[in-house]
Amino acid sequence: MPGSDFTIDKSEVLRYLGHRGQEIGAELDRLIEENIQRCVESAKPLYFWRVFPLTEDAGGQPELEGTGVVLRGRDIKKHLDGAKKCVIMAATLGTDVEREMMRAGRRSATEEVILNAACTALIESVADVCEREAAEYARSRGFVTSYRYSPGYGDFPLAQQREVLGVLDAETRLGIMLTDSMLMVPKKSVSALLGLYPEDSGVRRGGTSCDRCENRETCSFRKEGYGCEG
Repeated sequence: MPGSDFTIDKSEVLRYLGHRGQEIGAELDRLIEENIQRCVESAKPLYFWRVFPLTEDAGGQPELEGTGVVLRGRDIKKHLDGAKKCVIMAATLGTDVEREMMRAGRRSATEEVILNAACTALIESVADVCEREAAEYARSRGFVTSYRYSPGYGDFPLAQQREVLGVLDAETRLGIMLTDSMLMVPKKSVSALLGLYPEDSGVRRGGTSCDRCENRETCSFRKEGYGCEG
């Protein structure tokens, strides 16, 4: 569905820029404000999600019932252990943002980096709204959800991106396409899965996927004491 009234948290932009409390000069602050505004004006946020019952294939891997899509890897199997259903979600900022980032790059490398950080903060905000909407749906039906998990995390194959987006008809609904290397276009797009678990299953909302991330040991955010999800 279309997103509206999304705002960008400046502190999140600063975090993506690697800010750790140092003083920001007036000129840099002006560039940050200008590029936050450019992102807001050029972005056309959209998101969409669907719920699928979960079954298992012959090898015990989770399968989206009625789709033939089997989710591969030990990590996604562990992540969805005990889940009865699965939310597939995707969000994007649209193609105008891509063009704006190209224009920023022609102006200066600094502006390109700042605009990229602003757009990253915005797409995460859109994905958070989508996740909260799905979580509210789950709660209204007696389920809880855990954090979102995406193709490419741990040993969950990035190659499954095509199947994940396919069950959403994401190209038609959101304008998201894939390159041959399974990267999403527009670049400022997110896809993810959420497991839906019975309320008495012991699963709790919150937490991050750091413990299953293949970049856990080298993550610059973790070195500062927090994860990329905040």
